Amino acid sequence: MEALCSLNLTLARAKSVIKDCSKCSKLYLAITSRRILSKCQKLRNAFELYLTEIQGAVTIPLADKISAILHDLRSAKFSLEFTEEEARKVLLSLFEKNFSDKASMEKEELEAIQIATSRLEIKSAFSLLVEKATIKNQLDEVNETNAKEKELLEYLLYLLIKYRKTICQFEDGDHSPTHDFHDQSFEHELVVEEALCEKKVNDEVGDL
Repeated sequence: MEALCSLNLTLARAKSVIKDCSKCSKLYLAITSRRILSKCQKLRNAFELYLTEIQGAVTIPLADKISAILHDLRSAKFSLEFTEEEARKVLLSLFEKNFSDKASMEKEELEAIQIATSRLEIKSAFSLLVEKATIKNQLDEVNETNAKEKELLEYLLYLLIKYRKTICQFEDGDHSPTHDFHDQSFEHELVVEEALCEKKVNDEVGDL
């Protein structure tokens, strides 16, 4: 019974990890990917431990089914794709650098966010908007005591907003009427978004 309860608890933790990842931005997932991989490996080890304990206390048909599950667990590999690893490295490298002046900082920021968004397929106006919205949702839910996570998310959002036009540049200078339409729509969305943010700030100031 103890092993069965532990197995159910491990299953709940695994579902929680999947749910959390599904709500995270691509950039944030890339940065925290090593921590996520470690969680997955620990969960797999826990599943293997508790299933092995249960296997010896059940009927043969059920034990055979558990054997098949254990086989799949032991053969599972948790790893990052090459593009995800590239995005992770370039962003972490940016965070670790000390800049002598604003110009060099902006140069490094631009290069890093261009590489990261390109590797993670955040290239279009729509994908950029989705990424920004996801980060904002994460910020709304982040625990106030987790200052580091909040700071990281705010910095990622800052980079996306500051360098949005460079991120969404069309390849090979392709500016077809369709592209122009999407570009205009994107610019309109940004104007609306900035206006709403300004209104929110003004409202908050008025309440003080």
